[in-house]
Amino acid sequence: MADCELSVIIPCYNAGRYLSQAIDSVLSQESSVRSLEVIVINDHSTDRDSLDALSNCERTPGVRVLHNAGRPGPGAARNLGIDAADGEWIAFLDADDVWLPEGLEARWQVVQRTPDAEWVGADLRLWYEDGTLAADAYFKSGDISGQLLSEAYRTGRPIRVRRPVNEFIRSALAWTGTVMVKRDLIRHLGGFDPSLRQAQDLHMWISLSRVADFFFVPRTVALYRQHAASLTHGNEPPERWSISAHRRLLRDQNFRPYRALQRLKLSHCHQANAYYYRERGEMWHAACEAARALTYTPLCLASWRNLAASLARKR
Repeated sequence: MADCELSVIIPCYNAGRYLSQAIDSVLSQESSVRSLEVIVINDHSTDRDSLDALSNCERTPGVRVLHNAGRPGPGAARNLGIDAADGEWIAFLDADDVWLPEGLEARWQVVQRTPDAEWVGADLRLWYEDGTLAADAYFKSGDISGQLLSEAYRTGRPIRVRRPVNEFIRSALAWTGTVMVKRDLIRHLGGFDPSLRQAQDLHMWISLSRVADFFFVPRTVALYRQHAASLTHGNEPPERWSISAHRRLLRDQNFRPYRALQRLKLSHCHQANAYYYRERGEMWHAACEAARALTYTPLCLASWRNLAASLARKR
């Protein structure tokens, strides 16, 4: 698409029952974006609802459907969309989530008013299966994120966080469905890491934070649907993939100045996994996670207490 300003990338894996709602929430936006395209990536869907929905998408004006023939997973699927995108800017949305009306314009105003902006985010709300919403916006209500973004909420205006590596290691301040990023910037970084089945977005945001300022809009612009498929981690501990992402960054020479904070973050992640296993009564796994936390922060009393409780079989 010639002179396309924005490409919206929507990966879809067996989410056909929600896909049309996601696409409609993008196409119905009233904004000052002059030209917009939607790129839907079929990420090896197998169910009939998804295949029918994807077939319908191919007949929808302004929507392109691509089929991921390579490694499955949201990271690889988004990379396929990034490679095919014509837009100067790229935004993301998952097939089971939606943008709120005026959510695009709230972010696009930053693009129009700040010529050197390359990366924009905003807030979201959790959307439960019974149709209710979380009481407050996700980042606003977070212990760490709420503190880091307090100025934006106090003034009601977007803020610029300069090279926010420390902030993003402490707490990710972006969510995929609210992020907009310059196409050339994300291509320069090589896209998402497809080897990460989860937390590839966390890895990307921290990578972006080293090379670009982050603009945060204190508005709820999207709803994150909470259902079984989006919540389950199987038998994996909650920080399994976050640990993988942070370990990659710890080994990255570009992040050498941040290694102390990365090690502290990894310690916290392993402690969280230890608590998870203790609650399940899996004390050997809990002890192993507590011991791994100590390899990163050997003087941390909380890790030692966690290890002692695990060995004593205390939940």
